[in-house]
Order: sequence, then C-alpha cells, then structure tokens
Amino acid sequence: MGRYVDAEGWLASPTGFGRRAYRAFVPHPLAGWDPSLGVDSMNAVTVADRALVATAALPHTTLGGTLADWMMARDESIRSSVMEGVAATEPGLEWARYLSQAGRPVDDENDALTLGAAKQVAAAVELGRKMRAGTMSTLEDIVDVHGCLFAETREHDIGGVFRDEPIWIGPPGCLVDDASFVPPPAEHVPELMSDLVDYLNTSDHPAVLRAAVVHAQFETIHPFEDGNGRTGRALVHTVLIAAGVTRAAVPISAALSHDRSGYYDALNATRVVCESHDTATRSFAMHDWLRVFSNSCEQANRQAASVTQTVEGMVARWQEAATFRRDSTAAILLEALPSMPVLDARMASQRLGMTERAARAALASLDAAGIVSPTGGRRNRRYTVPDMVGMLRRMTPDGGLPHHRGTALSAPPPSPHTPLTHTACGYLGPRSNKHCWLPKGHIGQHRYPPR
Repeated sequence: MGRYVDAEGWLASPTGFGRRAYRAFVPHPLAGWDPSLGVDSMNAVTVADRALVATAALPHTTLGGTLADWMMARDESIRSSVMEGVAATEPGLEWARYLSQAGRPVDDENDALTLGAAKQVAAAVELGRKMRAGTMSTLEDIVDVHGCLFAETREHDIGGVFRDEPIWIGPPGCLVDDASFVPPPAEHVPELMSDLVDYLNTSDHPAVLRAAVVHAQFETIHPFEDGNGRTGRALVHTVLIAAGVTRAAVPISAALSHDRSGYYDALNATRVVCESHDTATRSFAMHDWLRVFSNSCEQANRQAASVTQTVEGMVARWQEAATFRRDSTAAILLEALPSMPVLDARMASQRLGMTERAARAALASLDAAGIVSPTGGRRNRRYTVPDMVGMLRRMTPDGGLPHHRGTALSAPPPSPHTPLTHTACGYLGPRSNKHCWLPKGHIGQHRYPPR
C-alpha cells in the first residue's frame, strides 16, 4: 500500500562500493485510512479476536497466572529471535538474565540478544498497560522498546537509533538489486514513524486489525538498522494489551515461526502500489496477512491453554510440598520466582528487601520443598527452579529452532573472538564499515566484529 521512489545511497555493487541509484517502496500514511474489509477478512479478524479473548479468560491462580505469563513471554522472545537467525537455549537465556541482574557482562552474543528480546517484550507489554491506563504512546516509547534489544550486546550503539542508510531484505549477502524488498529511504523514516504512533494512539479500528496493521506498517518502514522483526512483533502485544484484549504477551511468534515463508509472503502481499485514496486496493492487500495473523492467534490460544494447565499443576505440587507459612519469607520469595529462575541469596535479598540471612533461610525452605535446586559451592551458591526451566525446554526445544524435513539444524554462529575456520560472508556493513564474520550463506542478519 504505497509507491516506489527513486533514491541514492552508498551501496555495494558487483564492481565495488559507491554512491548509486536504487528504487525503494514508501508506504502510504495510515492517517485517514478507513479500511473496507471483505467477508473473509472480517471473519479472520473475528476468529482472532475470539481466540485472544479466550486466552485472556483462561482460569488461573495468582501465582499460576504470573508464571504462565512469564513462560509465554520467554517463549515468545526466544521464538522471535530464532526467526531472525539468533538461537539461544533456555538455560543460556536464564544464565544471561542471572548475569545481567548480578551486574556482570553477558559474554555470549546470542544469549545477550535473546535476553534483549525478553526485555523488549517486557517493555512492549508495559507500554501497552500504560496506554490501557490512558497514557498516549510517543515516538520515544517505540525507540526505547527497540533499544532494549541491543542494550547489553556489542551492537548497543544501534539500539533506539533510526537508520541513516539504505536497507534491504533478501538472501544473506545479496545486493540491493537482488533484494526481495527495499524499505523506504532513511529520510522518510521519521515522518512515517510519527504517523504510525498517531495511528497507535487514535485508531478506532478493531484491536486485531489495528495490531495487524501496525505490524505490517512497521515492517514495511523498517526504521532501524537491525531488530525490526523482533520489535515489530513485540509491538503486537502493545496494541492488544492497550485495547484490553489480552493481559500479557501471548505466543504469537511461536505460531508465526511454524510457517515463516507464509508469514513473509503475507507481509509482502500488503506492499501493493496504489493511490493513497484507493481504499479497496489497500484493504484487499491486507487479506493474506489477516488470515495468517488470525491463524497465529488461534495457535497461540491453544498453546496458552496447554501452558496454563501445566503451570497450574506445577503450582499445586509446590503448594502441596511447601511446609512454610503463607506469610513467611519463603512464601514471599516463591511469589517472586517468575522473575528470578536463576538466583542467589544476595539477588533475592535486594529484590525483596530482606536481609541475606533471611533470603538464605527462604531458599533453604524452598530447597527442602523441592522447588529450587542449589548449584555451585558454598561461597558462590546459586539456585535454579528445575520445574520452570524444564518446562521451558519442552516448550522451546533447541532454542525454538524449527525442524525442517531432511534439513539438519544450523549451529549457532561462532563468537567473533573465535578464529574463523569457514569461508566468511564478507558483506561490508554500510554503517559499521566492517565485514560480516558469519559463515557464507548464513541465516538472518549480518554480524560484525565489535567496534
């Protein structure tokens, strides 16, 4: 839903690197657009809305609901990351969270990026709750959601910064001429993003339609150098929570990751050339994407129901095994475990405002009940929650990597500090002016040595 424009930028070509012309797609603003959906599209919106409402209405206890929300948010961040070629295991993610909470650096870049995606989902959820309470979103809010993704990575300087160079989507290492899609030139980004924020704040479209439109428009603008897919999927939760349809993140990325080609094809189908006032063409262009989005909401509901049932059983076992009083420090710590699946006494004392001695006693009570498990020596003793980590491993085996028939799973990319034993991709980043160190033919975004 837009137009093509001719632009110039510093780009690589078969003959070298220099300033050259290219064509890019600029979407029409959303302001003033009143979609007219066909019967199939309206049915898709209705089905998705019912699935999301059913998800929010799943019966749960206070602790069980908190745990289920936490687990689905973690699964969402892992799946969303894997869709961009960033693989991290659940134990790796939780170890990264422990290091971050303990004020220590996260050395593994994949784990750091997936931890960033988890924090990004949490920020998107919080933004949705603020909007639900009556606060208008701002452009800075969207920028901050993106910044969470890279805050603890080697590429932290690109977080929350609009791109100032051309960008394109296609096979790894492809030139702009071979791209499957070229987003608008950088100078169009601020105005288009301001229009998107206005739509977020003022649209009276049904919540499901609004979420689908926001995601498609954001991915078409591609405002940042990296992390656009993860940020765009996180904003879906902002829209749904702001509208009161859901109370927390739901596993939509888990559903979308099952058919990535269908997901990308549906988004591409929204990028038709037409006049801004051509409501019929603009509305019909949303048909495939609404169908895919609706299916993902239905799958998310089924997964949420399964997770909720399993978690409630887990909580029931914990409460049966617990011998401590409901007002004890152990009971208080139990309620806080969703935010600390890997913890130590100092972390628990700081988080809950108790002495380290009281925290150690609470951990000992949880250990005696079989809820937490100690690891490490007496001086560096940490605790994990085996039930939680085990369940997340079952939800996202192999870090959520999809199993393709007849295709072996790709290994995570090597650390840039490790000598390369493969033929490197070699793509020259227009912003970093450095060459990608991943293997030639890798999946996902390019990665560069640290600055």
